[in-house]
Amino acid sequence: MNRPKHWRGYSLVSGIFIIIIASVIMLNISFQQTLQMESAEQFNKQQLLLANTAALEVQQYVDVLKSDLLSVAELMSEFQIRTKVDFVRLTQGVLRDMGNVKTSIAFLNPEGRVLFSRGNLAAEGTDADEITRTAERLCPNTVRIIQDSKRLHIVAPVCRSAILVGNVSASIDIQDIARKFLGPIKSGSRGYAWMMNDKGDLLHHPTQPDMVGRNLYKTNSSCFKCHKAFDVERKIIEGKADFYGRHVAPSGEDKVLAFSTASIGDSKWIVAVSAPYSEVTLSIRKSMRSYSSLMIAVFLITGLVSVMGMLFYRKKMKAAEIERHQNELEEHARDLEHEVAKRTEELSDEKEKLNTILSAMGSGIVLFNTQGKIQWINETMKKMAGKDITGMFCEDICRDCTIVGSCTVDEVQTEIVTNLFGKKDRYFQVTTAPVKGSLGDLHGHIRLVQDVTDMKKMEEQMMHSEKLAALARLTAGIAQEMSNTPTSVFSLVGILREMELDEFKKESLETVYFHMKRISDVLKQLSGFSMTHPEEFRRWRVNSLIESSLLLIQYDNRAKDVIIVRDLRPDIPEMLTDGNQLSLVIVNIVLNAMDAMPEGGTLTIRTGIKNDRIAINIEDTGTGIPEENLGRIFEPFYSTKNEGTGLGLAVCNSIIRRLNGDLTVESEVNKGSKFVISFPVDVIR
Repeated sequence: MNRPKHWRGYSLVSGIFIIIIASVIMLNISFQQTLQMESAEQFNKQQLLLANTAALEVQQYVDVLKSDLLSVAELMSEFQIRTKVDFVRLTQGVLRDMGNVKTSIAFLNPEGRVLFSRGNLAAEGTDADEITRTAERLCPNTVRIIQDSKRLHIVAPVCRSAILVGNVSASIDIQDIARKFLGPIKSGSRGYAWMMNDKGDLLHHPTQPDMVGRNLYKTNSSCFKCHKAFDVERKIIEGKADFYGRHVAPSGEDKVLAFSTASIGDSKWIVAVSAPYSEVTLSIRKSMRSYSSLMIAVFLITGLVSVMGMLFYRKKMKAAEIERHQNELEEHARDLEHEVAKRTEELSDEKEKLNTILSAMGSGIVLFNTQGKIQWINETMKKMAGKDITGMFCEDICRDCTIVGSCTVDEVQTEIVTNLFGKKDRYFQVTTAPVKGSLGDLHGHIRLVQDVTDMKKMEEQMMHSEKLAALARLTAGIAQEMSNTPTSVFSLVGILREMELDEFKKESLETVYFHMKRISDVLKQLSGFSMTHPEEFRRWRVNSLIESSLLLIQYDNRAKDVIIVRDLRPDIPEMLTDGNQLSLVIVNIVLNAMDAMPEGGTLTIRTGIKNDRIAINIEDTGTGIPEENLGRIFEPFYSTKNEGTGLGLAVCNSIIRRLNGDLTVESEVNKGSKFVISFPVDVIR
């Protein structure tokens, strides 16, 4: 329904009226803020004059006192001071100029003992030794200032012929100096002056006397009662702040701040004058508030009259419209409610079925269009990927994937993939099927992703076990057939070595003996690999077993340049195992680690309990094992050493498996290897 022209005219007038009110308010606020800032800047310039004057007066006061004290020291170096009366007369002028500032003057001998003193400041806190040491370095005719957060000590040496005969020092209460020159300063009704030094020590504060002596670089909870941070004070000390400006307080009330510095000896005193920002701008805000209130009242009254007229007209026009549409809305509402209830019930049933199916599958599901863009994934897929991959392309998430196997049956493709989502040690079965419409046109694909790593490992373990069983039967036969041969040859070669006198023949027999010994060692390892010895399980302490194993190799030449580090957790409980076979494994792995460090290195043996398993870590800093060889080092007859048989680690792995444990390895070339022997928690007693 089209609205009448006069109704549209009312709307236009209302809009213009609202815009005018908003513009006036914004201009008023902007003008007020500008005026406040200019007023605060002018006020702060006055504060800067106060700070400069106070700092100059403090510096002049200390300079005059230094000059007077130097004059006293020069007079004392020319005349002998034998009595306190002489000392009082000589220093009378100095104390008279100090006014109501608590001070004391003392004359000390070269050993630091006070000979004469006078003044109204107690002597405690005066460091006589520091004053004496300072005077020795100053002689002659130089003044030095020693200060802390409470007092100021001015030291002048008394020298005769460049020899220190004593020193005269004046001690002044810093608080009295501050009260004398900073106390009279009042910036507005609530402003005041305070002082700190260039090390961050608070020297004077009229409203926080308990904080005097505290350092803003060494704060605790009591320092943040009125401050949330001391960033502005740090900038002032470090020379990174303007001499005046507005301090926006992290908590509490904003202030305008101005500061100046006074050079006191080797340090600087910072005199700051501050006043609340609200007080500076109070009069302006009052004036602007009254003006704003008047303007807003005028506009509101005018607007109220206009709105009342429009509301009256609107009410009259809408009465009939509401009555006409009410019946139509009620009828449509009944129809819509019935349809919504029906559709909601159908959707709820379908959703429940779909959720049940997806939850029961336990596999990742991906739906993507014909361009390969992922449109939807289930929660299981999000967990596999570690993130929501919706909107990405399949090629983007599988750039580095390696396809291990693949087959296609009736447009359904099944692949075994590794390195999916960057998981190099996991295997995934990816099944892809087309999604077609009612007319057979291709809409996209659905992909089922299953983690089959455990199945793949079980398959590999079964194949490996079958290979080992067959190899064990083969080696058992070979070892049995050849076990007696080396003994006879050894005996014959030994007799010939003793009988032979010719050097060449004797060296040849030595070579035969060496290679026959190697054959014998290989046969022993073959016998150990093929024979299954009955385990003798009993309680063993793991740490003691490791120590006894290390004793067996301590005199081995390979251990000469190797540093053995023991990190044995003392609370490892006893373990039910075959200690002799476990010791054999430890010795074999340690010797292999030493072979990997021919130039020396560090061997670390560590024990602990992690993930409900007891673990023995043997870590070296040797040459390491290439990544492509890690999967084969436990295979029989596989060796990376020129003189190795390739049976040592295979035998170790076989023993650990018979003891219900696991043997794993981690290695990096030129950085070392780490062998981990672990047993389930149920072997711990």
